[in-house]
Amino acid sequence: MLRRLSLALLVLAAALLPGAAAAHEKQTLRLRFPRVDIPAGTSIEACVLIRVPTSTPFDLATWEIRNHGPKVGLGVLHFLVYVYSGEHLGEFAAEAGRVVQSRGCLDLGPADRDHRQLFATGAMPRVRGALPPGVALRLAPVPAAPGGSPDGLGVLLDGEWTNRTTRTRRASAVVLLRRARPRAVGRVAQPIFERSAELGLEVPPGTVRSTEDSTAALNAAHPGAPPVRDAWGAGITTLGGAAPTGDACVLVLTGHMHKHGRFLGIDLLGPDGLPANPPGGVPNPFETGRTHLFGAFDYTDPGVLGFSPPRLLPADEALHYACWHDNGVTTAVQLGCEESTGTAPGSAAGVSGGGPAKPCTSAASQSPECPAADAAYPTRTFTGACVPAKVVAGTTPSDEVCALAGAFYDPVPGAAPGAECNAAAVAPSR
Repeated sequence: MLRRLSLALLVLAAALLPGAAAAHEKQTLRLRFPRVDIPAGTSIEACVLIRVPTSTPFDLATWEIRNHGPKVGLGVLHFLVYVYSGEHLGEFAAEAGRVVQSRGCLDLGPADRDHRQLFATGAMPRVRGALPPGVALRLAPVPAAPGGSPDGLGVLLDGEWTNRTTRTRRASAVVLLRRARPRAVGRVAQPIFERSAELGLEVPPGTVRSTEDSTAALNAAHPGAPPVRDAWGAGITTLGGAAPTGDACVLVLTGHMHKHGRFLGIDLLGPDGLPANPPGGVPNPFETGRTHLFGAFDYTDPGVLGFSPPRLLPADEALHYACWHDNGVTTAVQLGCEESTGTAPGSAAGVSGGGPAKPCTSAASQSPECPAADAAYPTRTFTGACVPAKVVAGTTPSDEVCALAGAFYDPVPGAAPGAECNAAAVAPSR
């Protein structure tokens, strides 16, 4: 009897050890992108969401992308892996497993579809990646509906292939995500998601405009309010995600735009608030002579800037970001139902009553899409015309976004200069 009791106590003690709960979770997630046909002489971008039922975070250590298809004639333009961080997994999961052809994967999912973090990318037949020693990237489960308990992980797979042959070819992929050993983790990386630039985002028809310009206009219109800074760092009020409380170890940076987005630039700001980018930066295509720490030119494949080793961002420095959006210069002009004769509809989200114009699809002085009243827009009336509209931030694929994204973790307190981001030094196994 005493021997049985001792064994039971040993089992209970083992269950209480750090990482015991994780031991019951899958150590490797194998996610499959179903086969998709690529017609001869064409390129397609296709997307699929995979829901992983769990209430436990998956602390990622390594990942691998395996692209499958004919070795000759079929090329991978990009393969991206995102984790969904919104609150509508139940709605998103209704499309789980279904392959949807969509540029930027904007045509599937709920209104908060843009709440997603890019964490793996590759265009080779086999691509592997790993977090720095001692660091894990937390993929957090989200609720099926707002206010609910964690329901699962939502992983979005985005592939673009090109077929240079005269026959239809098939492509597919497998993504392997491997969990970190709890005792090997000294720091868990958290997401960067900052989108205050969307508050002032407003691009009139026939123009290209930066969020730096539109945010300056928003601040000028509200002189008594705290200024919107379109930046991320200690002590900065952000929109979308928390800022660090002090120094931060930046692991990776990227950004989000929609189809009107032509360029997103990220700058390192020094203690004086001025750009302090290292030499050899990314040229800005709209401002001659200006360069950035990072630049994204394609909303469907923004790319990432990884830091190896992770970069320390002191509390007196910050990351600034800006987007340049095109409304009808080289892209299609936005259309909306006119509310006041001669005035382009739509206004910035950060002004009273602001928001996108009611959408319409064909310009006309009298459009059946634009009746005088619409129950979906109870505070607005319309002239009946479908006209060029302003591009502003919103929740539909036709609206715009401008967000800084990435991942960071807290530095090691008391570490020697240059070793502040060495998370392996504080891993439990040490």
